[in-house]
Formats: sequence, C-alpha cells, structure tokens
Amino acid sequence: MLRFIKHHIASESGVEFYGIFSLMIFVLFFLIVLLRLWKMKKSTLEELSNIPLSSDDLTPQNEKP
Repeated sequence: MLRFIKHHIASESGVEFYGIFSLMIFVLFFLIVLLRLWKMKKSTLEELSNIPLSSDDLTPQNEKP
C-alpha cells in the first residue's frame, strides 16, 4: 500500500511544493509564538507560570461545597 502511494505521489508534478509549503507554515507558526512570548509582559508570564501551582479554584471532587 505504501509503495503504491509513494509511486503515485512521485509521478505527480509539483509535489515538492507541498513539502516547502508545510515547512514554511511550521517555521512561521513558531516565529509568531516566539514573537508573542518575547513581547508579553513579565507580570502576565508570571501569572501564567503559576497557574498549575495555584489551588484557589481547586476542590476535591468527593468533597461537597
């Protein structure tokens, strides 16, 4: 099955565009993420980093309020 798919894709023209396009999307996505993190305020970063440690909103499921 894989041999059929590889042979079929290799016989098509313009297939190499998909590899370049997907790599460009991958790099662009991570550049945008890095830029957003770099421009984010330090107070926001500290708040987001403390989310897993905060127990303000956590209550055990067996405990009745």
